[in-house]
Amino acid sequence: MTDVKKELASNQTVLLLMPSTQYNEVILSTMKKLSGKSIVYITLNKTSDSLTELFKKNKLNLENVVFIDAISKTIKKTPDQADGAFFCSSPGALTEISLVISKFLKHNFDYLIFDSLTNLLIYEKKSPVAKFISSLINKIKISKTKAVFYALGVEEQGELIKQTSTFVDKVVQTDKLKKQK
Repeated sequence: MTDVKKELASNQTVLLLMPSTQYNEVILSTMKKLSGKSIVYITLNKTSDSLTELFKKNKLNLENVVFIDAISKTIKKTPDQADGAFFCSSPGALTEISLVISKFLKHNFDYLIFDSLTNLLIYEKKSPVAKFISSLINKIKISKTKAVFYALGVEEQGELIKQTSTFVDKVVQTDKLKKQK
């Protein structure tokens, strides 16, 4: 398994490519490596409730974790914020997500986890997504926060992954993805 903490020691932004079959394993491993530090976790595909449940089941300390949840409001009535979570209207609301992330970056979190880039293309066209990612990475660069972007290594997302790799400091493929190629 990739040591995300080691990669972030020498890079501010890392794009982590993984096969979908390894997704839960990778997000758990990443959270374990970064736990104990302050983390803002942007989720576009799992609700903050389901992530909290998954992380707690695996005995992860969520004391310093805040979620920006862009999926819950699309499936159930949700307030704008709850304990440890802020809710955006949908994963396609790029401006709204960007504004919320900007506010959080001012609080100097140690890490930002973006889960996941590949979900953005379900809700939005490639051009606005690339612009959003570029803008987000530039905001991160002027902060002290280090960021991990998840992306599923699927061929349909090849163009977005290629574009994103030009914005981040390092692209890391999880071990199993390397073997598949």
